[in-house]
Amino acid sequence: MNQVNVRIRRSALSGAAALLFARTAHAQARACGPAPVDSVARWAAPLDRPISVRTPVVSLRDALDRVAAVAGIRLSYSSDLVPLDRAACAEASSAPVGQVLAGLLDGTNLTPVSVGSDQIVLTPRQSAQAPGPASPEVVPPLGVLDRVVITGTAVGAPEREETVAVSVVDGRQLAREHASSLSAAFDGWVPGIWAWSQSPASVMSSYASIRGASSFGLSYPKVYIDGIEAANPLLIGQFAPDAIDRVEVIRGPQGSALYGADAISGVVNILSRYEGTGAEGQHASVRSNAGLMQSDFSHSVLAQNHALSLAAGSATRSADLHVAGGSVGAFIPNGYSRNFIASGTARSVGERTTFSATARYFTQEAGSAGSPLLTPLSTTLADTSSRSFSSGTPPQSIREYTIGTNATYVADDRWTHTGTIGIDGYRLSNAQTNLAPVMSPTDSALLRARGGADRVTIRGSSVVKLAAGEGATADLTFSAEQGIFHSTTLADHPPSLAERGTFASLDGRALTEWESSTGLTTQARASFHNALFATAGVRLERDSRLPIAEVATLPMLGAAAVRDYGPLTVKLRAAYGEGIRPPSTFARSGLWPAPYVSSQATLGPEKQTGTEAGIDLLVRRAFSFRATRFDQMASGLIQQVALLADSNPASRRMRYELENVGEIANRGWELESSANVSRLTVTGTLSLVSSRVERVAAGYNGDLRAGDRMLQVPARTGSVNLSWLGKGWYASLGGSRALDWINYDELGLARAYSSDARSSRDVLGQQLRQYWRQYDGGLRVHASLSRDLRDTFTFEVSGDNLLNYQFGEPDNVTVVPGRTMMTGLRVRF
Repeated sequence: MNQVNVRIRRSALSGAAALLFARTAHAQARACGPAPVDSVARWAAPLDRPISVRTPVVSLRDALDRVAAVAGIRLSYSSDLVPLDRAACAEASSAPVGQVLAGLLDGTNLTPVSVGSDQIVLTPRQSAQAPGPASPEVVPPLGVLDRVVITGTAVGAPEREETVAVSVVDGRQLAREHASSLSAAFDGWVPGIWAWSQSPASVMSSYASIRGASSFGLSYPKVYIDGIEAANPLLIGQFAPDAIDRVEVIRGPQGSALYGADAISGVVNILSRYEGTGAEGQHASVRSNAGLMQSDFSHSVLAQNHALSLAAGSATRSADLHVAGGSVGAFIPNGYSRNFIASGTARSVGERTTFSATARYFTQEAGSAGSPLLTPLSTTLADTSSRSFSSGTPPQSIREYTIGTNATYVADDRWTHTGTIGIDGYRLSNAQTNLAPVMSPTDSALLRARGGADRVTIRGSSVVKLAAGEGATADLTFSAEQGIFHSTTLADHPPSLAERGTFASLDGRALTEWESSTGLTTQARASFHNALFATAGVRLERDSRLPIAEVATLPMLGAAAVRDYGPLTVKLRAAYGEGIRPPSTFARSGLWPAPYVSSQATLGPEKQTGTEAGIDLLVRRAFSFRATRFDQMASGLIQQVALLADSNPASRRMRYELENVGEIANRGWELESSANVSRLTVTGTLSLVSSRVERVAAGYNGDLRAGDRMLQVPARTGSVNLSWLGKGWYASLGGSRALDWINYDELGLARAYSSDARSSRDVLGQQLRQYWRQYDGGLRVHASLSRDLRDTFTFEVSGDNLLNYQFGEPDNVTVVPGRTMMTGLRVRF
């Protein structure tokens, strides 16, 4: 008798059968255990082809693609109907391909149907009560433990086995919500991370909090695009949502054991979509939206976005191209923006190998717009800085690119090898900052980025299964990574007020730097009875930015326990990690004549260590809840401190020094939940963060004291989203808000600096504390509605910042767009 062993991991079912083929009397309780199957005669060609296949625990997408490659068939399906991220595994010995596919699809409303000599389509089953074609039923959203995640492992693993908190933002959700920025994705769906809303005229992202502060005003995660490290994570802010499969996020230093230096705050992996032609044979879609953006500082301006998606091939061999462009009028004087993004992917799946390639290009031109709130002081500030934001100022321009490839080779039942090679880079010119009297860390990073940089990523990993029995499994991962970074910083215009002093010493010359890093990682993972899980790893990192001959050791430990109580699944988890960030980074080096200018001793790297612990609850597919407590200590943090440039008390010139502040304690809670009632989905996040200075270093000349709250870190952030996915239409309403943070009164500082009654000494050091003020932010509400018109047309309406909240975040001089209403049409053919 033919044998087929196909199973979805128990954690991934969320109320469906614990095993695929659970409806048979011989279903097994262990992963991929043997089960008898029906006769080949019930399957029509090519579903009757006998195949032998054995896959490890992978995503359902990979399992389906591997079966299609082994059977030599073309497999088509709609990604909206299939839970592609669900964990699954399959073993078959001379079993009909139809039976294997039916097993993988158990728990869904889909069945394999032959439509040609070598093509199979996964279509909705027909209703027994109402003969004829059934209406497609969209699969309910996956729960907490359903997904296979890539970030945090070498080859991916079910989230049931993860010992750290991993958040996943679905690309289809981003597309439905018209969310095209990381700040929208994080603020709306990821607890623990808050990114300030980005102005269209800004090319730099700004993160307020990633579990508190891991740097002074310049916290940021380490960003990857399909496993390729970004040359500058602060310049990765926009994407084409139609091109994104998902965004995976690890918060805290636990990811450093795999991803190395600069992952002190966390890791973000943006994964592209690989789909090919859809089940209905659709090869392309065109989306066009336009509307008005309101502003308190200008008349309403035109905003528009247009996108084209092309697809070819099948699940096993596919190619996709996504092109998008848009523009925004001058919502503030000279505050216009135009952008274009193109991304392409290709994928080939064989019996043992998978190759994928990715390419991305992004360009933006934006006006050099200063804050209109500083206009009354613009004459004084411009006279001091020899620069103003006029219509004759050259526009800001940025070009970014990513190109690379990934490969996976399953050598046998024990060994799996993966490899990544790619390059990411950018070119930035005419970058402008606000004419604020005290330069912010974000402004420093922007000025440092002028010019260009390229980063090469080369990584190889091998995973070996040490045990794969019924009661226990274990694997060991070995990986090596080499990174090469080259940058050229340009002083391409007269120094502004914020730049005066040391940066002007470059005098128009280019500063060229080469950096390299080498990392060796070992990670062990073990599970017992699919209920207890443990992870331990260490990375040895040699980075040219660290002191000569210093090798950083970055460990990580984690454990999780999962138990099922009927429809309820409970998971307890805990993890520890250490992260490091060298003192010389793209945000600091180049702003000073020497890499480490300080009145203190030689600066060392910034570090963060700490723990997280949490509980996950899942009730079928109806409800999920996750709570995480984190307790982290950031030490060696470095702040740029403004000091007088000379001894003349009447001088208005300032210089900037890098100084070690001391230690920062980051503690708090992250809560996220979701509930599904029929077609209604409700999700919510809440973060409670305490980020305080524990101690200050000797010789520190800044404005912070022990016991102070860290500046610009909100104490509370949260979001709520409601969505209704009906038959042919979709509606959503959501909002997010940050509350209670301390930052500078930038307007007060500007007035003080422009006043002849005050000297520069009055706005430096401890005197800056008088310009601290509390901010509470505002609720940002967004909504969207789409309706299918026949099979090829979809009408869309969306609104953003519906309460028209334009300023007050993160300070009182930054201005973002007001209420924006868009409408348009999407055509599929």
